[in-house]
Amino acid sequence: MSPESDSPRPRREGELISAGCALLLLVIMFALEWYGAVGLPHGAERSGITSAANAWQELTGLRWLMLLTVLVALGAVILHITQRSHGAQTDTGLAVTALGALSAILLANRVLVDLPAPSSVVDAKLGAYLGVLATIGIVIGGYQSIREESARNALLSSERRIGSALPSPTSSR
Repeated sequence: MSPESDSPRPRREGELISAGCALLLLVIMFALEWYGAVGLPHGAERSGITSAANAWQELTGLRWLMLLTVLVALGAVILHITQRSHGAQTDTGLAVTALGALSAILLANRVLVDLPAPSSVVDAKLGAYLGVLATIGIVIGGYQSIREESARNALLSSERRIGSALPSPTSSR
C-alpha cells in the first residue's frame, strides 16, 4: 500500500492554497491601494490632487466576480469539512479553477492593459499587482485540487476493482 492510502485524511493541499490565496485577495481588495487617481473638481482639466483607491472602490463590475471567486474558494473548503463524516466528496476543483482563471484574466487586463478610468486613474499601485498574483494563486490551487481529486478517484476505482477480484471470505474452499 502507498503512504497516501494509509493516511486517514485525503490530501487537500490544492484547496488550502486556493483558500489561502482567496483570503489574501479579500484583504488586498480592501486594505491596499490599487490605483492612483487624480481628482477632477468641477470639470477642471487636471487639479493635481492625487488620491488612491482600493479594488472595491475602483473596480465596480469586476469586484463582484472577485468576491464570488473568494466565496467559492472558501466554500469549497467548508463544504469538504462538512462532508468528512459521510465520506463522499463533491468535486469543487473545476469551479474554483474556472472562476479563478476568469477573475485572473479579467483582473490582469484591468491592471496591466486597460486601467479602469483612463481619464482619472494615473497608475496601478502595489495592491493591484498583488491582487493579480492572488487570483493566479487561486487558479494554481484549484488546478492542484483537480489533480488531487483525479488521483483520489483513480485510487478508489482501483481499490474497487481489486476488491471485486478477490475471493470473498464466505466462498467455499
